[in-house]
Formats: sequence, structure tokens, C-alpha cells
Amino acid sequence: MVEFGAPILANEVADPSPSASQVVVKVASCGLCHSDLHFHEGHLSLGGGQKLPLPAIGAPTPLTMGHEIFGHIAAYGPDAGLSQADIGRSVIVYPWIGCGGCQACLDGRDNECAKPQNLGLHRSGGHAEKVVVRDPKFLIDASGIDPDMAGVYACSGLTAYSALAKLPRKSGWVAIVGVGGVGLMALALAKAMGFEKVVAVDVDDAKLRLATESYGADLAINSRSEDAIEALKAKTGGVSGVIDFVGADATVQLALGSLINAGVYVAVGLFGGTLQVPVAALASRQLTLRGSFVGTPAELRDLIDLVRKGGVKPIPFRRAPISEINADMAALSAGEIQGRVVHFHANGTPAA
Repeated sequence: MVEFGAPILANEVADPSPSASQVVVKVASCGLCHSDLHFHEGHLSLGGGQKLPLPAIGAPTPLTMGHEIFGHIAAYGPDAGLSQADIGRSVIVYPWIGCGGCQACLDGRDNECAKPQNLGLHRSGGHAEKVVVRDPKFLIDASGIDPDMAGVYACSGLTAYSALAKLPRKSGWVAIVGVGGVGLMALALAKAMGFEKVVAVDVDDAKLRLATESYGADLAINSRSEDAIEALKAKTGGVSGVIDFVGADATVQLALGSLINAGVYVAVGLFGGTLQVPVAALASRQLTLRGSFVGTPAELRDLIDLVRKGGVKPIPFRRAPISEINADMAALSAGEIQGRVVHFHANGTPAA
């Protein structure tokens, strides 16, 4: 991407040479995430017509996007602690890399770093043939994992897993609001993680049918065709937790209106909604409101261990050559993609 909003172009660059603890990963596939649309636009919506320009948080142009990366170790620096036996090993790249020096990073919470170095946003990502990873601790063993889905777990999977892990109760009803790619992943994970009853909420009947017929949702509610708050109250008695993968004004109000006392609202989606809650209601209803942004390296390892054991249904996906990236981004923006598109490099052609 030469500039924000411009078509993504192919460009040939020199092979990266790792130094210190760096590892070069040859990219086999990279998932296309809805966040890539925000990155391509060059801003995040903050609600109320306000926008956060990505250059303000260190995103450069030109930029090679892509953060759902699966590949194989191709080279390593002298301080990486690897050997020739590691060359060719299949890995999932944890892309949410922090500065490495703050307390969050030292504690293994890179996703909370105030000076992030995220691959595909602050540093070159997986739309390139090869990507440089700062340290092997950000590489997760991908043995036994479907190679087409492996990279998707680094964002879509991790985001869903970490959000679900923030809900303290697995009994009662949990609502998944927005059942696109990440929402479907959350449904697939919820039962594997022990959540008893899950309701899917969306405005698309086709997505809701998929949620109930294939991904274990016990109940589906179309918030466009019925009053979702009243429907949730009538059919569940209220939910103990809501994970909002949309983040619009309407979904925030839906969540707050359907939670039982001591319920937990987890905001994930970056649609740009505004959260307004009377303090008296927050206190008297003992609500917990919290955000969730991807997850930690340890959570990604735990997720991959869970997937490796079986029982987590993959979300729908379509493989496509990286040359189709612009068309696929347009289709994703138009809501025409169900699940994920996973791009691969054909004939060694790089993208940048």
C-alpha cells in the first residue's frame, strides 16, 4: 500500500536478512481481516464523526499489510537461539508485537503496549513473501493445525478466545453480537471452552442460520426484524455476558439492555459506537464493562493447544492468490464475504 486508500500494488524488494534475535518467516498464507479495511482506509472511527488517523499511532506508508500469518522458518539471526533443525518448521506468527521494554511487554502482554510494533500495521506484514519477526517467542508451533486456517487463529481466533476468556461465568446465557468471521469463531470456541448456552445476534438471516445449524448457537435473534432486547429477555431471561463484535451505538444499547445484574459487557468491534451509561445504573446493577483487543502470546498458545485437541470447527474460508487482494478487500467491505479469505503467494510473486 503506497498510500492510505490507494490500491495495493505488487513490488519487488530484496530478501530480508535477520539480525540479533530476528527470525525470517516465509509466508505460506495470510488471512484477510476486517481490520485490514480500517488500516487501508488510514483511520479508525471513534464515534460521533471523529476519526483517529493511523499515522498518529505510528502506521507508515508505504506499508505491507497482513497480520494473520502462517509460514515456515526460513532464516534466523545469531541471537535467536535456533538451529538448522528449525529451518522449515511451520509456525503461526503472533503479530501484536510491543516495544519490548515496557512493563506490559515484560509481563508478556504485548497487546497492551502503548508503543506497539504490530506486523501489518507498524511493520511489514504477511502480504509479503517473507516477514521479519523480532524474536522467536512470537512464533507458535503450528504442527497438527490446518495450514489454511492456521494464520487466521492469530487474529480472528485470538480475538474471540481472549474475549470469551474475559467472561467470568460459563453458566447461563452468553450473547455473541455480530456473527461474521470473528463472531463465528467465537461460537466455534464457546462450546469448546465450556460455555453452556450461547445466543447469536445479527441482522443477516443467512449468517444466523449458519450460526445455529453449523456453529452451535442455541438461539438466534435478528436484531433488524425484531426488538432484540425484548427478545433476549423473553427467550433467555437476560444474558450474563455479551461479546460485541460490532461496536455500534445500537449494539452497545442492545448489550446493556439485555444484561442481567452483575453481567459483563466485552467490547471488541471497532465500528465507532459511543458508550453512555448512567453511573447509578452501573453501580446498582453491578455491571462490568471492559474492552478486549486481540490477546496475549500465551493466550494464542493456549488457543492453538485447544484447536489441536479437536472440537473447534473451522470457520468458512476461501483460498485465493494474493493477486486478488484488491477485489477481495472490496468484497469484504461490501459484506460479501462469509468467514475468511486466505491469500497465498503464487509463483513467488510478492505483494507490497
